[in-house]
Order: sequence, then C-alpha cells, then structure tokens
Amino acid sequence: MIKKYFPVVTLILLLLVGIIALTQELEIFQPENNYELQEEEYLNIIAYDPKMPARWFRSNTGGMALEEIQSRLVALRNEFALSVESAYSDELPWYLFNYYNDEFHIEVRTLYKNTEQIRTQWIFRDINNNTRLNAVFLEIESETNLDYDNEIVKGFIEVYNEDSYLITEYRYFENGSINKNVNEYNNNLLIRTTFSKNDPEAAAEIFNNEYADLYRYNRSLSLRSIERFFYKDMQMSPEEMTRIVFPRRILDSVNDKLFISERLNIYPDFFGDVFVKRNSKMIFETDERGRIHRQTLYDEEDNVIWLVRNTWSNNRIVSTTKTEGETLLLAEYTYNAAGDRITERNLKNGVLERVVRAEGSMEIEELYMNNIVVMRAIWEDGRKISETRIR
Repeated sequence: MIKKYFPVVTLILLLLVGIIALTQELEIFQPENNYELQEEEYLNIIAYDPKMPARWFRSNTGGMALEEIQSRLVALRNEFALSVESAYSDELPWYLFNYYNDEFHIEVRTLYKNTEQIRTQWIFRDINNNTRLNAVFLEIESETNLDYDNEIVKGFIEVYNEDSYLITEYRYFENGSINKNVNEYNNNLLIRTTFSKNDPEAAAEIFNNEYADLYRYNRSLSLRSIERFFYKDMQMSPEEMTRIVFPRRILDSVNDKLFISERLNIYPDFFGDVFVKRNSKMIFETDERGRIHRQTLYDEEDNVIWLVRNTWSNNRIVSTTKTEGETLLLAEYTYNAAGDRITERNLKNGVLERVVRAEGSMEIEELYMNNIVVMRAIWEDGRKISETRIR
C-alpha cells in the first residue's frame, strides 16, 4: 500500500519545494513595495539579476531621480522623466566596448523631456558598486557615412580606477574632434593633467599633446599654484586659456569647503587674443580658497610676456588687469543681487574705451573716444540687432 502511494507523495513534496523556492525568489526580486527600494538595495539585487526591469522617476533637466513613479506612462506625463535599468554587454554602443570587462555591471539611465528621449547615460560599476565609467552621449547621423562603426557621437566618457579617481576623460564633438584629459596622481593627490586632441582626418584615433597642467600644493595640501606647459605653438580661446578643471577626488584633498571643481577665470575679450609658443608656460597662482589671483605667461626662456591680476569679492572677480610691456588694460565688473554680471568697464592706460550693460536678455555696448560715446550697439542673446554711430 505504501509503495502504491509513494510516487504520488514524492511528486507532491517536489511541488511544495518548488512553490516555496519560487515564493522566496519573488520575495527577493519583487518585494511588496518594489518602488521604495533604496539605491544600495537596488544595486545589490541587480548583482544577482543583471536584467532587472526599468525603474521610472520624475526628474529634472539635470537627470536627477526626484521621485519614483510606479509606471512608465505616469512618469512620462511629467516634463522630465528618467528610466533606470540594467543592460547586457551586447547592448553597448560601439564607442564603449573597449572600456568594458566581464566584472562590470552596466546601468543605463535615459532622460526624457515631454516624452521625447533627449539623453542616455551609461554607467559601469564593479563588484563593489564603485563607478568605473560614466558616459553621456547623443548620437548624430552622419550625412556622408551611415555605417554604424563610423557613427558620429557627441558627449563625454569618464574613466575611473578602482579607488574612484578620474584617470581619463574624453569629450566628443559633432565635427569628429575629441579632447582627451589624462590625470596622474601621487599618493592619491592629483599632480598632473595632460590635455590632447585627436586629428579628425586621421584614419586611426591618434592624440597629440597640447599642454599639461602641473599642480603645486603647500604643506597643508591646499592648492598653491598651477603651471601650464605648452607642447606646441597655438592660439587659445579665452575660455580655453582660463578654465581650470579639477577631478572630483581633488576636493577630498584640499582643506577648503569653498573650493569648486571647475574654475572659469574671467579673461575679457578686451584683453585680446592669446598666442603661445612651444615650450612656453603659464603660471596660475591661487589664494587659500583656490581662487586664481595671478596669471603669468612666460616664453621659452622664462621671460615674462604678460601678467594678469584679479581682485575678488567673495567668489566673484570685481576687477582684472593685464600688464604687457607699457600697456595696462583694466576690466571692472558689477553684479546684481542674484550674482549676475550687469556691467563691464574697459580701460586702457587709465582711459575709458568701452562699457557693456546687461538688461535682461539684451546687452548694450558703448565705445568711447576721449571719454565721449562714439558708437552704441545692442545685442540680444549674443546676436547684434542694431548699431548706431553717435556724432
């Protein structure tokens, strides 16, 4: 009798074991309120299941996950919506293949504006959930070559080491050019950044060094100065010449809460174009807050070509001077309560030459001769809409 019912009992036991296992699996991967999972819990789960379903959030223009939404349709009713999901390696775009290995988990964040996809972010995380790559791209179809392997992209790639220090950064532009920054560290302290560019016309992706920034610190590890060494003759834009970019981890090393990760030092167009020669150098001297107060350009024989001095009020430059030989150029600035620059006055050897006033989206530019206005131009959103000569 027992032998007769033994197969049936065994089958029932196996079914019960299967149901229990399935219930436990559902409890792990589909909790009762899955949308309240914290970021760390979510990452732990996808470590076991690399293809978790997308999570949807109400977002902002910067792509921040502000509030989790239970469905895609509801999330897309917001002006900005964000989806977060995992991906397999065969779903990677071609320009990220070289940075991936099997130890990484891939996370994809897609930002929508009024239901239209506007940005895709790819993140590689290692087994410790440390970010090893962060990339944001917009793909643009080429008018001349629609091959997938030659697809034009616009965006950036940031590559990190196992300690989460930024070691390489690439910036891609619509014309096919790529800027590359390589950071070097000593005892986890940034000591050098080398800037290079590719040749868009070359068949291979070859980068040529343009200049390098060497970072100097005092004994308290506060940034004391930056020495920029030039590898070739070049003309620099004011923004390129004065932008100093610090990787995130440098902020952990300096003893100043007001230190910011990117410093754009004002260099007025009034000061003229900047031409540098190979083996020349530029020294940026900073104060205890990391603000640049002196900027000196030297030729290849260490002779001073020009000197720029900045006067700061809190975190804003209120005046800057450029001394080049017997010429002294001065730019003075005023700001409104919101911190927006509303006036700029330009003087050469003490004589007023130009005044610019901002009024909303418009700028009114006046040129002076013998302290008398001789021309007035009105600009709107960076475009000149009128120009008047004044007799």
